Amino acid sequence: MAEELALEFVNFTDQSLTQICHRIGPNADGFSPDMCLDALVSKVCRLVFAIHASNPLMTFLLLLSIVVSAGLMFLRWRTRAGRVAYPNDVLAWIGFVGLLLTWGLFVPVNIWATLAHEADAWIFGSEKFDGGIVETSTVVFYALAILSAIVLFRRAGAIYGVKAGPMWRVILMLGIFGFIAMIGEEISWGQHWLGFATPASLSEANLQHEANLHNLISPRLYDVIYQGLGWSLILCPPIAVYFGETVRDLTIVRFLRDCFSWPATYALMVSAGILLQHEAFEELSEMVLAFAVFYALLSLALRTKKVSGLVLA
Repeated sequence: MAEELALEFVNFTDQSLTQICHRIGPNADGFSPDMCLDALVSKVCRLVFAIHASNPLMTFLLLLSIVVSAGLMFLRWRTRAGRVAYPNDVLAWIGFVGLLLTWGLFVPVNIWATLAHEADAWIFGSEKFDGGIVETSTVVFYALAILSAIVLFRRAGAIYGVKAGPMWRVILMLGIFGFIAMIGEEISWGQHWLGFATPASLSEANLQHEANLHNLISPRLYDVIYQGLGWSLILCPPIAVYFGETVRDLTIVRFLRDCFSWPATYALMVSAGILLQHEAFEELSEMVLAFAVFYALLSLALRTKKVSGLVLA
């Protein structure tokens, strides 16, 4: 099916590509229109096979998430939500640099690695090696999220009022445990660092024979979980802003409204949501998600402070 789609696409574009190449014409190095056509067709085929052929549904969800996210970002910019002041200028720049690196560096490298079938371990890690820039950054961002959560736990009453303090302590405590679990699972609980063997019973059930639990789950179920999480990141904040007026006093709704209003915060959530739609960006999406979580918690931490021993918002 994927090959037929690729051939149809190539046949459809063959004439237009030929016209483009003939406009270019042969150059001083003897690069003829036919060579140009062959190179373009080759790149198109590889892109179709790598992104679409692996899973057409994922490709559709990826493109749909891009369109929906672009519309929501434009709506955010056009409304008052897009002009809310950020609690800290330095933090805003950190967020924008993170976005620039994500879409200007990591996504292109990820696409290149997918097309070339050269997902180098030093960049993305591998099934036999827990490391690489992306996997290590994921661990670092979750560790920073833990530190931010601890700071917020101590001043929970300052986040959205004293009454919401107990609820936020529960949320933050659950978050801390969750982040610890994410770090442990990401590094297989240190197996590749310490070199201990996977217990036989776990190795038989584990898809990659590692000392972790997440590989016990079917990859297809993982895809559904990731896609659902991605759409939640994209849709929940704007829903809270435009349809949550009647429940705007709920602390979670207030948090989602703030995430939508703060520059870079929602853009990072959207970035993670988009990348979570396709398995080709699995490792990268996990890193961007970890950074978005840390960034949102850090934003909350910077908007709270203690003055003369009293916790104020």
